Amino acid sequence: MSTEKASLYSMEVYKKDGITYLPHYRNWAIFVGPGYPHASNKRYTAEELVAAGATKEISMLWSRGQHGEVTDTRL
Repeated sequence: MSTEKASLYSMEVYKKDGITYLPHYRNWAIFVGPGYPHASNKRYTAEELVAAGATKEISMLWSRGQHGEVTDTRL
């Protein structure tokens, strides 16, 4: 069993009403909430989240894609 840890990267996340919205793993410009896509398949842009009152924060996350296509397909 390997004990190596995955690399983490500084990335933007958005918080609103105690909920953290993370960048989608295929495309970091699209943000999703908890339970995506099973509990909710809603996706947001950073602009939509800020307009709704979310605040930007920085978190250390696994790498995300930059230009991947995001669909409603449930994995």
